[in-house]
This record gives sequence, C-alpha cells and structure tokens, in this order.
Amino acid sequence: MPSIEINLGAEGVRTFPLKSHETIVGRNHFCDLLIDLHGVSRRHSRIFSRGDQFFVEDLNSINGTYLNRERVHEPTLLKDGDTIHFYRVSGIFRLNVVSEPVVQQRQEPGFEPNLPIESQTPANVVRTNTTTVPTGSSMSGSVEQRLQAVLKVVRSLGKSLNLSEVLANILDGLFDVFPQSRRGNIWLMDDATGVPVLRATKQTGSETLCSDSLGPLKMSIADDVIAQRHAVLSVDELDNDHSESIFDVRLRSSICAPLTGPHDEILGAICIDSDDGDRPFTEADLEVLTSVSAVAGQATEYARQHQRLLDNAIKYAIEKERRRRAEEKLGVAESVQQTLYPSGCPAISGFDIAGAAFPTEEGCGDYYDFLPLTDGRLAIAVGDVSGHGLGAALYMVQTRSYIRAYVAEGLAVEDVLTRVNQQLCADMRAGTFVTLFLAVLDPATRQLTWSSAGHPGFHLDADGNYKEVRATNLVLSLLDDVRYESATLQLEPGDMLVLPTDGIYEATSVDKELFGRDRMLQCVRDARQSTSEEIITVLAEACRRFAGDNPIHDDVTCVLIKVE
Repeated sequence: MPSIEINLGAEGVRTFPLKSHETIVGRNHFCDLLIDLHGVSRRHSRIFSRGDQFFVEDLNSINGTYLNRERVHEPTLLKDGDTIHFYRVSGIFRLNVVSEPVVQQRQEPGFEPNLPIESQTPANVVRTNTTTVPTGSSMSGSVEQRLQAVLKVVRSLGKSLNLSEVLANILDGLFDVFPQSRRGNIWLMDDATGVPVLRATKQTGSETLCSDSLGPLKMSIADDVIAQRHAVLSVDELDNDHSESIFDVRLRSSICAPLTGPHDEILGAICIDSDDGDRPFTEADLEVLTSVSAVAGQATEYARQHQRLLDNAIKYAIEKERRRRAEEKLGVAESVQQTLYPSGCPAISGFDIAGAAFPTEEGCGDYYDFLPLTDGRLAIAVGDVSGHGLGAALYMVQTRSYIRAYVAEGLAVEDVLTRVNQQLCADMRAGTFVTLFLAVLDPATRQLTWSSAGHPGFHLDADGNYKEVRATNLVLSLLDDVRYESATLQLEPGDMLVLPTDGIYEATSVDKELFGRDRMLQCVRDARQSTSEEIITVLAEACRRFAGDNPIHDDVTCVLIKVE
C-alpha cells in the first residue's frame, strides 16, 4: 500500500498508509491525516488516486502545499520519493507497501520546516517567533548562486564613499540575495541625539530612497536589535480563517541585524521584510544577513566619516569665503575712511602742523581734520567716538560731516559743537558718545580759539613746561540742551600744542601699567627738535613698545602744532 513518511521533527519520522481513493490532510479533526499545527489549514490538501497513479492537490490553503519545493497549484502526479510540504510539515511519498506505521530518526537536509529553531540556534543569534520556522534557506538557486549574490553585495560596498550610494548598494544587493523581500530599511544612529533615524528604505520594484529626514525609528524589532546587539528572525503565521483581513496587512517574516562599525560600535540596524508565504525567512537567511551587515557596517562608517570630512571641509570653505568677503568689505571701508582724513599737512607760515591716525581694526573711531577758512585761518578738529571698529568708524564719518557743514557756515567753535551735539543726540544710539576738541588758529595773531566736549589738550612752552587745556563741557550726544563755551590761548614761539586721543596715554603694558600722560609728554619733549610729523611717529612707536605683547585695543590718533 502507498504511504507517506511524515517528518515530526524531534519525534522522528512516522509512516502513514494512504487510502486508495482519497486522503484529506489538514488541521480539522475530521481529516484523514491530522496535522494539528498553526499555519496548516483546516482542509489543507488531499492525496488521491487515478488507477495506479497518485496525485496531490492543494485545497486552497493559505500557506500552500509544496511538491519538491514547488508550490502546487493543480493536481500533480506523485512519484516514489517525492517530498511534499504541507506548509512546514514535510513528508515523503512512498509507493512501497508497509504493513504498519514505523517511526525512524531522520532529517531532510536543506528544508526542515518542523524542527524547533531553539535546537539549532547559534549562541550569538537571537530569534523570536511563536512557532517553528524553517532552518534551511528560503532563497532560490544553488548554494553557489547564493554565494555569488552575497559576494556581489560585498564587492559593491567598496565602490563608493558616498553614504547614500553605500546604503543603496546594501539594500539593492540584499534584495538580490533575498528575492522574496518586500521592504528593506536601514537605520543609523544620529550623531547629535544618539537616536536611530531611518536613512534608507526600499520597496519591491522601486529604487532605494536615501535621506537623513525619512523619519524616526518605529519598528520594535529594530529597537531590540540595536539595544541587545543581536540579530532577530521574526515569523508571523497567518491562518486561512483570517486571510482576507490579515494576509494583506501583516508581514509574514522579517530578519533584522545590527550594523557595527570598525570598533564594534553600534551604528544602527538593517531590516528586511517579506510577505511571501511560500518563502518565509529562515535561520540560514538570518545568518547571511548577519554576515553581510558586519561588512556593511564597516563600509557605512567609512562613508559616514568621509561625509563628515566633506561637511567640515564645506563648512570651512564657506566660512573662509565669508571671512574673505567680510575682510574685503572692511578693507574697502578702511580705504574709503582713509580718504576722509587730510591728505597732507597744512602749510602755514610760522607753524609746523601734522596729524595721524593709527586704527587698531578695519575702521577707526578716531577723527582729526584740518579745515582752511576763507579768511586765512585754520579750523582744527580732533575727536574720539566711544568704542572702536566699524561701528565707531561710521559714527566718526557722521560726526565729521556735521562739523564740516557747520564750520563752512562760519559758525563760532562753541556754536558748532552745540549744533553738532543736537544732531548726534537725535541720531546716535544710547550709550554712544563722542569727545571732540575744535579750535580755530589765527596765524596772524598766533591766537587759538577753542571749545572742547570732554576732550583734553596739552600746551607745552619753550622750556618744556606743560599745562592741560581742559574741556569746556560734556561729551557730545549725552544731553541735547547743552550750550558749549569757548576759550582763547595765546601761542608763543617754541610752544607746542599736543591734541591726542586717549588710545595713546591709556595704552597698557603686560604688567597692567598705563603709558600715561607724563610718558607721552616726555616723549614729545625728547623729540621736540624733530618735525611735528616725526614726533607723532615717535610717540606712536613708543606707545607700541611700552605695550609689548599686550595688544592695544583703542585707536591711536594725535594732532601736534609747533610754533616756530
């Protein structure tokens, strides 16, 4: 009598005789051959005879009947030794007559769907499922073809250092290795937050999509893989009673493995899903994915390091270009401002007059000017805007414009300061002020009429004695109702008038000592035989030497008048 040898896993193989007419196989207790296993349909398949021949037929089961690993779609002739799978339960058809059931220990190599996975699970791999799964390979083709597919994935990883291309090569290659794949995802740990972020995804029949903004990690299986550093095989078995509602929405099986870097650090995870009930993922598939992910992790980390280097290089180039443009603009601003200073020294008989400004940045808040008047007199201005740099330089230009405009109207020095103060109080931001010394020199009488808004001057006689020319009122731009006053100074042969900004006498040494007014005036006395222009240069150099390695943070400006 023909029979079928059913593989019962750990219980071995049991032989069941077949009826000459029809044998119904399924989970229903009324079946001729009962297989009480979730995933086997209630009426799964039948084996029947026509004359001396036997056939197998699938009864529309949800998980399928297989003959020699090919799914049965119509009644198919059986030959002696054929292997039949009722979903995951295997049997061998025998034409030989057996007198009674026999149990023997055997296993069919390569496709053993009824063996518990715990019996053959390597120690470094964790698998989760509610029932038994195949331990063989679900991939089609020979072992050689399988190996070639894996090697193709590995070789592709060395072709690019572009992260998106590497991730795409990984998923595209894995879809070749596992043709039953429906969806593949790669998550990478975010450098800033340490949270896994979906970086690449692929659907069957579509290109791999790579981006750093696909979305956060959602699958708990991938969470477990990253947290536990273990690969996971998950199988969801579907009953035919719910096929219309469950089969279309639940994934049948998935494999997920961690991505590890060159130093065994966790980079993320790779997950591949399949809803192909004919070829659910197996232990062998998971082992292949684990092996590929080890190499993929190395390639991914090298690509990420390369990307970081590129990003840093781009940021550096952008910042360098930004600074270059800023320096270029500041250089232009400095050049423009330099044109606003007097182009030379005034040539007035009986007097040696010079001025110079030494900015500490690209832009100077100090101001000096020589304004010849129509009657032969000379207006002289020295000022200092609080702060330094480009902002102070802009206020300096504004102040210069007001002074020139009111001096050109022929106003007295005290009236010029009063009007300029009113304008600056309306224009300048709170907390910004200007010190200013404004004088008019009459060469015929050697008389100097002056007014000062918080800006001092120093008068040295021929013997080197000095007297401070004190300010006559407040600095500019504090109060708009200030009325400024003027005073007169009679100059004599051998006299010198020094009009500095505080950047000179407030320069500080490395020992926090001030250059001071006394050192400044002594430097002028020592160089009094030189021209006014030379004295200013000597004074500026002395100031720099005194500061030494301590940088001078304020602009240095001075006007010097020698009476011959």
